[in-house]
Amino acid sequence: MKVFLSYSLNNNDQFILTLLAEELTSRGFSITQSSDFNTEMSPITKNNIAKSNFFIGLISGKGHKIKRVENEWQLAYSATIPGILIVEDTVPATINLKSHCIFFNRNHPNQAIQELNEKIENMKSKINNDSNAWPWILGGAALISLISLLNKDEKKIS
Repeated sequence: MKVFLSYSLNNNDQFILTLLAEELTSRGFSITQSSDFNTEMSPITKNNIAKSNFFIGLISGKGHKIKRVENEWQLAYSATIPGILIVEDTVPATINLKSHCIFFNRNHPNQAIQELNEKIENMKSKINNDSNAWPWILGGAALISLISLLNKDEKKIS
């Protein structure tokens, strides 16, 4: 399975990508990501999104590429690629993203973990009828692991 990873993270949060890549790889995903540094989405990025089985968007509080993540999400969404956006609760979400986000608080991750668990359970009931269920279940489980790890990391630093 292929996952497209789109992110807007500051330099201090770059370790998140390594943790998430390890989780996704261990669950059988191959990962592609944006190679765009311009304002317009490249044909390579469009192609990688179109060939993905799952889309993960990550936006942290001090990320600098939020608009790029929004644009990539919109392309994946309009191509009916299953996906999820994890947005730190310090980021004001635009109307385009708000209904698709799971907001995450590093100090209190339980609500985000609960929302992900509910979505995973909902997808488990659709396994036989929905080909998007497995990528969602596996990708969602990787995100739960990531959120748990972030919370533990924050406690060590404090």
